[in-house]
Amino acid sequence: MQRVAASEPELQYRDNINRGSIRALGYVGWAFGLLVACGLVVLVRWHNELQQLASTHRDVTFYVVLALLLTIPARFTALVASYSLELLLVGWERSSLKMLCNPAASVKLDILAIVITLLLPFRHLGYLLSFGLLYLVDLYTLRHLGTTLTPFLPVWILQVAAFVLFQSFLQYWMHRLEHAIPALWALHKFHHSADRMSILTSARQTQFTRGVEQGLVLLPAGLLTTPTAAIPAVGSPLFAFAAVYFVYQTFIVINGYLCHSNLATGYGWIGRWLIISPRMHRLHHATSPAYHDKNFGFDLVIWDRLFGTYVALEPGGDVRAIPVGLDDNPFNHQSTIVGALREYFITTYVVFWRALKSGLGRATANPDR
Repeated sequence: MQRVAASEPELQYRDNINRGSIRALGYVGWAFGLLVACGLVVLVRWHNELQQLASTHRDVTFYVVLALLLTIPARFTALVASYSLELLLVGWERSSLKMLCNPAASVKLDILAIVITLLLPFRHLGYLLSFGLLYLVDLYTLRHLGTTLTPFLPVWILQVAAFVLFQSFLQYWMHRLEHAIPALWALHKFHHSADRMSILTSARQTQFTRGVEQGLVLLPAGLLTTPTAAIPAVGSPLFAFAAVYFVYQTFIVINGYLCHSNLATGYGWIGRWLIISPRMHRLHHATSPAYHDKNFGFDLVIWDRLFGTYVALEPGGDVRAIPVGLDDNPFNHQSTIVGALREYFITTYVVFWRALKSGLGRATANPDR
């Protein structure tokens, strides 16, 4: 029996149906991926709580599987969630995941830094690389000394507000000092030397820099430790504030990675007045003099607004077209693994030593940017 060839309109109709089916399947896959990414985000915040829950129900299969999942460190889970979210929102071509497939010299340094940070085999090696600063921070943090001001704030909400604002305030000024004092800038410039923004750029720092930053922030932050007052009971009018706080803490962890990603979003009015956005922080990494020494905040926009360091993208501008990095860059010159190791373990300390020799107290506007 001879088959009748389909007419042109019928072929067009079938082609539209196939395209519609593929598009619908793509939407389903995107939604499922977003659901998984959001689940990972939640897991980052509730990692310790779920771990305790799983350990008390070892006889239940679900909790056994959950326990295996929780063997993955929370920071690694945060990385996976951030990579997933960025991939879903910007696509493969602009994603940090694609950059890992054929990494440039800058990305290789990012990879090395995150490996040292997340997979450091011995804590004592971190003590050595930081010249003992991380050891001193661990040994003499104020929580061990028992000094805290939280008893003067008996209400849980006041403790939370004071803790969040004070820690954010310290981080802002620590970051600002890193750009103002030559010796501190010599340490921090390794982070700014990334000429490609990638999720891993958020961890682009040496253990020595980490020790200095923790000393500048964590020691005074110990005056207001994690809230000690009772959390508002479920169903009480104040419990909504507790929910907002937990959501905020979860988002800040992920946002630290997203602000170094290839997302160009400004979060609308939230990014202008409340939370640091990827667009705002990318401007901070720009080589353009118009953005030097601006947008120092790590989490809240309020400090840049109050102290006059806030800057927004020019109307009609494309933040993705703005070059990032340093004009005079001592890093990213080695494309081999050995070269990356040399820059991380040797060049960073050489740059710092040269800054020390040139003087400690002289202010700077980052002339080498």
